Amino acid sequence: MTDANSHSRGRRSLGSLRRTARLTWVEIRKLVSHKLFPAAVIITLLVTAGLGLAAKNFTESTGSTVRFSNYSLWVASAGYGLQVSALLLTALGAMAMSSEATGRTLNTILARPVRRVEFALAKILSLLVATIAIVATAALAAWVVGGTVPERRQPFSHRSEPPPRPAGFPTYDDVTDPQYPDTVIATRGEVMGEILFGFALLVVPVLAGVSLGFLLGTLIESSGLAVGIAVGVFMTLEATKFIPMFEEYLGHLAFNYPMTRITTLMLEAGKGTVPQWHDALVGVGISAIYVGVSLLVSVTVFCRRDITL
Repeated sequence: MTDANSHSRGRRSLGSLRRTARLTWVEIRKLVSHKLFPAAVIITLLVTAGLGLAAKNFTESTGSTVRFSNYSLWVASAGYGLQVSALLLTALGAMAMSSEATGRTLNTILARPVRRVEFALAKILSLLVATIAIVATAALAAWVVGGTVPERRQPFSHRSEPPPRPAGFPTYDDVTDPQYPDTVIATRGEVMGEILFGFALLVVPVLAGVSLGFLLGTLIESSGLAVGIAVGVFMTLEATKFIPMFEEYLGHLAFNYPMTRITTLMLEAGKGTVPQWHDALVGVGISAIYVGVSLLVSVTVFCRRDITL
């Protein structure tokens, strides 16, 4: 009897996983066909590439002594894009569940042999895929922008002039000492490894904003109201970075704090400095707690909601 019950539970669990996987694929397709997600991808590309190239061209045209290295322009451009895309993803998270209630499609979906928790998990997984896709888009677009900066710090020995600039693209190379070009501070692999690690960490605070929107979209059935409140809360938390008193006491508790800190450490890595990730990891941990709590509350509320079929 025990073996039969265990086998039955195993089959039910496997069936639940299959349904969740199918629902996730359906939700990803719905997300891609939604106007806001393609708009978020396009805006991320435009902001990342546009502001990055504008900053580079401005410093060159004005004769400024400030010069972007390829690594610093890569990180700075991605930072510009992610600040905007995080707001759009928060709005997308708010619409994920509230749009189903507003459009009355939730009743149709739940009339099928689908458990509520499976449907909620599919929504969450589709938003996770969207978040990773947006962060990857910003990182890739910024990598291309950073590659437009010719490498000026290549080592050269016993020459009065540096060697000609390489014709290849992109021009990322080892980081060398500006005064002693033969001295390599950090290899290209080391620098890129640190920067890519930073991009991986950035997924968590961005996802924290998405989970906030998802929570509000679950609590509020009106899609427009949920998006408005989610965007308002996001902008309020962003404003704490510019108010010294709030930044000092509440900055480390805001889920958007790690984004600024991680970007700063990535810029340091681009200069050949070994970044100290401890402070950023603490912030990422706080963001992960926000993600876990928000999603747990969202799923619990949704599963207990009285929905008339």
